[in-house]
Amino acid sequence: MKLNKLLAVCLSAVTIFGASFAAGCGNRENDSKDPSDSSGAYGDVVFDSKKGEMYLDTKEGKTPIKITYSEGNGSEWIRQLSRHFLEADEGKEYYIVLTIDAQATTAMSSKLEAGSNLDDIYYLLASPWQSYASLDQLENLDELYNTKIPGEEKTILEKITGSWKTYGQAYNQNNLHYYIFPSATSVTGLVYNKTMFDEYEWEVPETVTELKALCDRIVADTNGKIAPFVYPGKVSGGYWDFIGTNWWLQVSGEEKMNELMQFDSPELFNSDKLSSPSYGKLTMLQTFEDLIVKNKEKYIARMSGSYDHYQAQQAFGAGMAAMIPNGSWIQNESGEDIEDEIRMMPVPYMDDALKDEKGEYISYNYSGQPSFVAVPNKAKNKEGAKAFLAYVCRDDMLRLYTEICGTPMPFEYDVESISLNSFQQSCIDIWKNSTTWFEDSRSPLWTGLKVRKFNAGDPYVNLLINYPGVTADSWCAAEYAGVKGAWDTWVN
Repeated sequence: MKLNKLLAVCLSAVTIFGASFAAGCGNRENDSKDPSDSSGAYGDVVFDSKKGEMYLDTKEGKTPIKITYSEGNGSEWIRQLSRHFLEADEGKEYYIVLTIDAQATTAMSSKLEAGSNLDDIYYLLASPWQSYASLDQLENLDELYNTKIPGEEKTILEKITGSWKTYGQAYNQNNLHYYIFPSATSVTGLVYNKTMFDEYEWEVPETVTELKALCDRIVADTNGKIAPFVYPGKVSGGYWDFIGTNWWLQVSGEEKMNELMQFDSPELFNSDKLSSPSYGKLTMLQTFEDLIVKNKEKYIARMSGSYDHYQAQQAFGAGMAAMIPNGSWIQNESGEDIEDEIRMMPVPYMDDALKDEKGEYISYNYSGQPSFVAVPNKAKNKEGAKAFLAYVCRDDMLRLYTEICGTPMPFEYDVESISLNSFQQSCIDIWKNSTTWFEDSRSPLWTGLKVRKFNAGDPYVNLLINYPGVTADSWCAAEYAGVKGAWDTWVN
């Protein structure tokens, strides 16, 4: 299949399955490719905003490293990382060209087939990158993973934490190699207006029962003028999955969720089986139905169903709602749209949530599909790209990123000494005290976009719009029937 046809299928599937955004939700539609509002200097590094160029002293005789990025964390982080790289010995041969592009994924995919006009580094969000790897469109990064980090003793692979050690691997002609590079993780869940909470003396809930009581109090204390929630109804999933999958993890646990991601049997989607990962899915959706769906008229801000993610954030910032399902990127993405103090709360525990041997709830953080870095196989300056990526794995660069963005990185490094604002600190605290889980699979059904963790459309908005015609039980039953009926065709 030609890459353009394949990518049309892939990108369509990403939309259908409601792929989650990690560490950012893209940039505003009116963002140009100009990565900054003004030119200037970063230390001894010159920054030309019109051309997006950064260079030390001069760019004459130096090789460009072209970087495209699409995250919702602004531009300061990449400019600062670029500045320090160019000032170091590792960067003396290069200058950097920055491009911000809200459609970086689709822009890269169209260039991959042509094999020309490719940048050297792409910072991406949800993307069918395994398909690119299988078609030999991405650079093999095995050597980079085993490179010592400049000024440090560990290799990159040794410094990467947890499941991220294998996340970047994909098959190409039955050979498993690293093809993408971890960029950032995220914290997701419920963001709340702390200024509002303080004013009305509302307490942050620890359980779903307490969350229900809080919602009722918000309605009562404000005579319904402030809704408990606002959400982006025009975005697939409405961002409810940032709460929902955290609840699912609370019931099923990391091991069961990883079992699901193997996709080796349709019975993984049989929610009637207590041993199935989908039992936790059903329990989660029943909780969503009881808490949110049945109370949508009084709990959800009007017009939410018509909002995109920026409009929902603006409504939240305007005080229309006390809480919004979102992630650790919201502050950078929203900018001046949110003036009040905000915090991220740990997702309240369900009644059926797992407990440890001490009888305490086990905390999870759903990180969606992580953001990552790709180096095209036909990029002009692959060596420069690898030099840059190795350098930004240094402890000081990881801390710098987190300080600017408030977003943790999937590496071992000290976050205690980082200067963070209160919202950023609330996110980091959740990250430090939780097991982070993200969607990752080597199954050909996953990489071929046949199956996802939800396979009967978006369950959250489906319930919100069609209840009681659609319930948590009927949705899960329909999903299982559909997967079971199509399984043999998918496998063959």
